[in-house]
Amino acid sequence: MARTDFAALKARTSELIARHDAEMAARREAQEAAWLAQSRGLSADERERLKADRNKADDLLKAGDSAGAEALYREVLDADHLDLAARSALGQCLAKQGKAAEASRSFTDAITLPLVDDSQLIVRTMAMIALQQLPPPPDPRIAEASVVFLAEHTPSEFRDADYAPEMVVVPAGEFTMGSPEGEPFRLPNEQQHRVRVGYPLAFSKYNITRGEFAQFVADTGYEAKGCNLEGTGGMKWEPDGDWRTPGFDQTDDHPVACINFHDAEAYAEWLSGKTGQRYRLPSEAEWEHAMRGGTSTAYYWGPVWEPGRANVDGQPGQPGGRATTPGGTFPPNPFGLYDMAGNVWVWLADCYNASFNGAPTDGSIWKEGNCVMRVRRSGSWFNIEKTIEGDYRQPGRLRSASRFASIPSLRYSSFGFRLVRDL
Repeated sequence: MARTDFAALKARTSELIARHDAEMAARREAQEAAWLAQSRGLSADERERLKADRNKADDLLKAGDSAGAEALYREVLDADHLDLAARSALGQCLAKQGKAAEASRSFTDAITLPLVDDSQLIVRTMAMIALQQLPPPPDPRIAEASVVFLAEHTPSEFRDADYAPEMVVVPAGEFTMGSPEGEPFRLPNEQQHRVRVGYPLAFSKYNITRGEFAQFVADTGYEAKGCNLEGTGGMKWEPDGDWRTPGFDQTDDHPVACINFHDAEAYAEWLSGKTGQRYRLPSEAEWEHAMRGGTSTAYYWGPVWEPGRANVDGQPGQPGGRATTPGGTFPPNPFGLYDMAGNVWVWLADCYNASFNGAPTDGSIWKEGNCVMRVRRSGSWFNIEKTIEGDYRQPGRLRSASRFASIPSLRYSSFGFRLVRDL
């Protein structure tokens, strides 16, 4: 079989992503152009009326009636989306009501929306200052139940090509990300906050398999040498170890192991170029939404660890042990995804942050923070079933909110990945 030009595939993938980004930018520009036309088309009388309403709202805000002020500011913005003074004042109003997330969006809009004229520059500056001083209070919606928005006329499962992974459509939804205080095994980096993934997307039904990765390597000649393999005394670096020799027997149906972040991204770029569709690593929010499958318990099957739910070490009579198992060996989660917990750790696209302060709430990838580290989730065969005080391999690593991070270049025989495809 002739090998594919990997550089050309990467270029085509970059072109696909650039085209998608350009379409989104064009939509934003069109919306902003319409708002500019609306604002500049206001008559002098309309401007005076809106200014009077804004002054009334300012007086209400000073008097402590933030709810009344909010209603008036919103009326002004309905008539003129680019009244940045009203947007910034609305941010102050929302902040006084403890609506930090909404206040942040309002200040951000005041900073980023186009200026109708230079007189708004001072408003933008004040909004920048206010945004930086805005405290990050707890999200008041964290106690709300998860919501799943089922999409009509969307196939539940599909495959783009015989060499591509089987995909499952995960519906849009809103959920509380993170874990509540008191949840067993909880770590400080799991603060709860509300996230809305407002779009469906496709997740690979299983972790990317050894057979699927082998097709990529055969097509491109990609090299992924060097892996930490389990041996006497724990994990040990083997310069010649790789996905072909993870330290245990595998078939093509097993999840590929000994994969680092860069290997996973390379496979996604290849698959995107081959199919003409955009495959990528999930964001951390997308992954937790898919992992939970509409649940809010510590594990997607319930509040406590249950043997037989996932591939971890220490399960007498259960498949696995100290090795991977084929996808489908253990029960799926509520969205029909297999091995979302256990089997192999999976790499995610986000830079690692020790807290969720400032994290995106729309499902997007968090591209800021400690980008020397990348998030990984799910736990693996290396985790243990029994709870041993102080043992980092404890089953709590398989909780829906559990998060960890590693240097992107690291390969372990417990590291794999799965992909999403934009719809």
